[in-house]
Amino acid sequence: MDTRTKIIDAAYAARIAQAGATVVSGYFDPMIASHAERLAVLKREGGPLLVLVANPPEPILPALARAQLIAGLSIVDYVCAAPNGLPSEIHLEDEHAQVLTKLIDHVHARQRATS
Repeated sequence: MDTRTKIIDAAYAARIAQAGATVVSGYFDPMIASHAERLAVLKREGGPLLVLVANPPEPILPALARAQLIAGLSIVDYVCAAPNGLPSEIHLEDEHAQVLTKLIDHVHARQRATS
């Protein structure tokens, strides 16, 4: 399957959301294994999973690149890289900000240990 077909515009995403999809928003910047694991837990059996890619204050990757990575996950049915205010039922942005902080701290600690 061409995962690019999973990336949809805001109008189509709104229709998918209204049809009963589980709608999750997050930064996914950078995308790490725990993000994929978290999405797998949030997926409802029998229903589609729509992921809205939010923009953090200082992104590492552009929204489209993050959307392409998320679309590569088999658990994800649809991704919207420009949600334009679409509401989500599950917000992961704060969780993702904390994960990024821990990742940066870890990298700095590793750099100090090898210096």
